[in-house]
Amino acid sequence: MPYCTAADVRLLSGVTSDIIGDGDIDSLIAFSDQQINDEIQTFPSPYPTRIKHLSALLTAIKLYERPDLRFRMGQVGLTEQQIEEGLKRWRGEVDRIYAYYGEAVPKGPAIFKRV
Repeated sequence: MPYCTAADVRLLSGVTSDIIGDGDIDSLIAFSDQQINDEIQTFPSPYPTRIKHLSALLTAIKLYERPDLRFRMGQVGLTEQQIEEGLKRWRGEVDRIYAYYGEAVPKGPAIFKRV
């Protein structure tokens, strides 16, 4: 059972069903949840609120980083600056939650870092 729902991700990100369907969000949630399980631990139900929030944050970041979705989000009024500010804020929250569980947020290889 996923740690969060598509509705949680939509509430956090403001991404509507006109931009991406629930099935695609559910797939991204599965990736985010596996990341949490691999990097922190697997959590039993009922899930801690922090973990539900972390799952939604990681998924929202994945959404906002997709180039095809950035274009569509621009069409509904989100500016590139708003997207970058959201990503920065969410990454800070992800760092805080990882620190709470005593883990460092893994950083990808330099070739994958955004410039």
